[in-house]
Amino acid sequence: MNDRELTSFLHEFGIDAESREALAFLPVVWVAWSDGTVEPAERALILELAAQHVSLGPEGARALDNWLSFVPDRARVERAAALLVALDMRTRAGTGGDVVDFCRRVAQSGGSLFGRISPPEREAMEAVAHALAVEPQLAWDKLRARLVVESHGALEGWFDDDATNPFGGMPAPIRPKDEPAPAAEGPPGLAWSEGGASAHLVVEERLVIGRGRASDLQLAWDGQLSRAHAAIERRAEGVYLLDLGSLNGCLVNGDRVRDRRLYGGEVIRLGETSFRWRG
Repeated sequence: MNDRELTSFLHEFGIDAESREALAFLPVVWVAWSDGTVEPAERALILELAAQHVSLGPEGARALDNWLSFVPDRARVERAAALLVALDMRTRAGTGGDVVDFCRRVAQSGGSLFGRISPPEREAMEAVAHALAVEPQLAWDKLRARLVVESHGALEGWFDDDATNPFGGMPAPIRPKDEPAPAAEGPPGLAWSEGGASAHLVVEERLVIGRGRASDLQLAWDGQLSRAHAAIERRAEGVYLLDLGSLNGCLVNGDRVRDRRLYGGEVIRLGETSFRWRG
């Protein structure tokens, strides 16, 4: 795996090379969500383990907060498992610790006084253990062959069939079907389609998007948008998408987020409108 390939895959998760160790905690968070909610004790333990065993960095901390706030997409968990295997990060999360053991400890923390693990969490743990048992070269070969990084398409064929896929059936496509996002190629900035015509804006400092008149980009026709739905901000570290407390949320490549760095090529879904960020 060369640096360019690694960087492209990490950007799918909203993280960079410096915060790649955060990836070890996506399966752990997924196990915590498997019974429908992340209990306060589970959240506290995940944050404690992350602080003790990995170097999150600013982007890793943001990604972890997003995963703890909203249920991670199953396709994203599959990608994370493949990357952890390919990078040989499955048995040691950063400076120490077993990913599967982290899953067990978190599941026990949210159970009864006797540390019993719920059936959904047990099944999720078994799925993670199964996925992380794949040989590294096989995982990387299949990941590189099947994923189209530029389009952030759905993961297809990573497992041979449903019987060998510990996560169940194949995930639904990440990109919304009703309105395709603009192409990845084009001038830098924010691109979207409106009324069959393409539109494009360069973000200088901060762009507020919503259906209210006070928004910098007003899309009054989109009833799924809040008045001030989201903002795209230029910060010292880069460009970020920030949810401004919207009712229906913000999606980046199919994942709901609160605050996420944009590297270029991401599909952003706000209300019924699909955008493309061209970095």
